[in-house]
Amino acid sequence: MGRKPKTIDEMKYFDFSFEPGKEDTKRVSINSSEPLISIITINKENNELEYIDQTLKSLKNQTFPFWEWIIVTKEENLTLKELAKKDKRIKILKYEYENIANAKIYAANNSITNILFMLDATNLLDKTMLECGFFTMKFNSDAQFAYSRTVEFGSKEQLYNVKLSISEEKKKNIISSGAFIRKDKFLEEYGKFGNDGYEDWYMWLNFLAKKYTPLKMGFYGLWHRNIKTDKKEKVLPDEQINTKILELANTIDSKTEIIQFDDSYEVDYKNVPEKVDLKRKSIVPDDNTKRVLFILPWSVVGGADIFNLNLIKGLKQKGYEISVITTQKCDYALRQGIEQYVEEYFDLTSFLKRKDWASFIEYIIRSRRIKLVFLSNSYYGYYALPWLKCQFKDVPFVDYIHAENWTLRNGGFPKDSNAVADYLDATYTCTAHLREVMYKTMKRNIKNVKPVYIGTDTSFYDPNIEQEKDKELQEMYKGKKVILFPSRIVHYKRPLFAVNIMKRLALIRDDVRLAIVGDGAALEDVKKFIEENDMQKYVTCFGMQQDVRPFYKVADLTLICSLREGLTLTTYESLSMGVPVVSSNVGGQSELIGDDCGVLVRPYQTPDEQFDFNYSEEELQEYIMAILEILDEYKKEDVKDICRNKIISKFSIDKMVSNLDKEFTKLIESGSKINKDVCKKVGLAERYLLVHSVLESKDERKKY
Repeated sequence: MGRKPKTIDEMKYFDFSFEPGKEDTKRVSINSSEPLISIITINKENNELEYIDQTLKSLKNQTFPFWEWIIVTKEENLTLKELAKKDKRIKILKYEYENIANAKIYAANNSITNILFMLDATNLLDKTMLECGFFTMKFNSDAQFAYSRTVEFGSKEQLYNVKLSISEEKKKNIISSGAFIRKDKFLEEYGKFGNDGYEDWYMWLNFLAKKYTPLKMGFYGLWHRNIKTDKKEKVLPDEQINTKILELANTIDSKTEIIQFDDSYEVDYKNVPEKVDLKRKSIVPDDNTKRVLFILPWSVVGGADIFNLNLIKGLKQKGYEISVITTQKCDYALRQGIEQYVEEYFDLTSFLKRKDWASFIEYIIRSRRIKLVFLSNSYYGYYALPWLKCQFKDVPFVDYIHAENWTLRNGGFPKDSNAVADYLDATYTCTAHLREVMYKTMKRNIKNVKPVYIGTDTSFYDPNIEQEKDKELQEMYKGKKVILFPSRIVHYKRPLFAVNIMKRLALIRDDVRLAIVGDGAALEDVKKFIEENDMQKYVTCFGMQQDVRPFYKVADLTLICSLREGLTLTTYESLSMGVPVVSSNVGGQSELIGDDCGVLVRPYQTPDEQFDFNYSEEELQEYIMAILEILDEYKKEDVKDICRNKIISKFSIDKMVSNLDKEFTKLIESGSKINKDVCKKVGLAERYLLVHSVLESKDERKKY
């Protein structure tokens, strides 16, 4: 079963101002051969051409340059003539068509590819749309047509993500007209309705009646422009719809197979990864540009993910070209933030079955002339690494690790990294503590681990910068002592423990307040506890905030009581804002927090006890004493300066980016130095990946 649409949640994060085609891409893209996709546009009315330059720019910015654009028009048009001069891939066909269906068929007959894509002159495409569409059709040969989620923009803004259902499609058309269609099937079924307005729906129903498989991709690839108009849409009489469309709909089996990437698909042991050969040259020139592929789990709002964003942003400013691949289902939280700084972003879960992921990654490394691959917390990435390294012996592969986690695969990502250390040129950790754990406790066999502290953007996390929310929060907490709990609200972070601390603090002094900033699976449990214990006066849950700085400004201290961490980004941010930290002494927290800027408390629970809410009174009291010590004894101005200066001098994000830039540059210039003999074990690498993919896909099927 698929997940319910998340459009409401995604609307919190989605920025409609990021319209495709506003600016030209800076990447030099090489179109070296015949097209593989034919884009078809019908010029219905000349006033639609007002937006066509932006439409063209969104096409020229495509990561997949192998396309032709066929525009059919009834009469000569100066705008279209000028448009054709801007790109040799554009073909303007003059044709006195009777209706839109007639015009699309004429365009299809004049196309030279086997895949058609229908595009209105006013619509735009995400820059990976054509590449994702091409490969989802290539790897899913049983699918006869494919489409993506849609962004509605212009006079109305909304995200359109309706789960594909055959029974619903029989009642009304929920399939986008901006779809990839196999040409032979299109010419076979299109235009049979005979009237403009319902020809697309009638074709989809004809496809479904013949049990042709539809495919829905799980990302926002099409941007549909809403234009205010006084013109009324032509509506056909109900009788005509009933006699043609509804009659056809009744012949369709609602159990017809569909492919949509809200679902998960099992991998078979026969699904061996293969190289993809499009018989095309690389799409980028062979030059000195530093091109890096990031393989990440997802782009949610968490410390590791903010680190990824900061690193990508910093490397982009240093002239890198960056490709991003993610390997775990998630919503559009940080995706657009990352997309601003990268050449391309591919969420593999949104357009490919797991069995095809390694083949696509291999294609990306080769077609982009990737010079270094960077892994960060991608479970799949570690299992794909040996096979990928066997294909690219001279490309350095490195990883970055944030923390050990003994409740996850008996160690988590450090253990995964150690298992494939022979294939890694370097491993970077966010703390010296973690490096020692990997060597001494986990017995890593190769000495290639180096700590590189994450750091934070001290120019952004600066208490002297004013924000709109400052006054509101200052008024709300006037005369109060504020404990800030900024975190993902999940149980291993122990938000309920924080509220229990506050419950006891309230008995000691009435002026203390707890501000919880964040969202997550445990938030409802926290809210329920607050209500059941009548703590609304003392605790406020603010939910996820795009900007946490106003909360740091009113905070007297930041509270971290997690059972496992590396070295939290929250700690860096808090100190940069001049706010001391009371933290559990886990991971590498002691490498940053000292007596000068906070207090460390030994945790009484282990990570696998995160769901044990019978907290030790001794531990609660130790936190209370630490909090009272800071509230009562710290001289606020002195502490503020000490905290901030500590970050500026040693732990800025500029230092982190500079350190990794030096590391990457050295590796790119030297090439991989690992023992090439390990790259001969292709069969072992293939089986290692395959066994993981089979087992993981079965687990995913249980979830969905």
